[in-house]
Amino acid sequence: MKKSSMVAGSAILMALGGYGAWCAYKKMYPKCAQELKQDMKKMTKNMEKSIEDMM
Repeated sequence: MKKSSMVAGSAILMALGGYGAWCAYKKMYPKCAQELKQDMKKMTKNMEKSIEDMM
C-alpha cells in the first residue's frame, strides 16, 4: 500500500472512532453532551467574531 492511502485510511478510522465515542457519550450522559454542544457553539461564535474584529 502507498503511504498516502495508509494515512487516509487511518484518518477515516480515527474519525469514525471519534464519532462512535461521541455517540456513546451522548447516550450515557445526554445532559452533559447537550451542554458541551452548546458550549462548543458559543466558543465557535466567539472565535469567528474575534477573527472578524481582527480583520
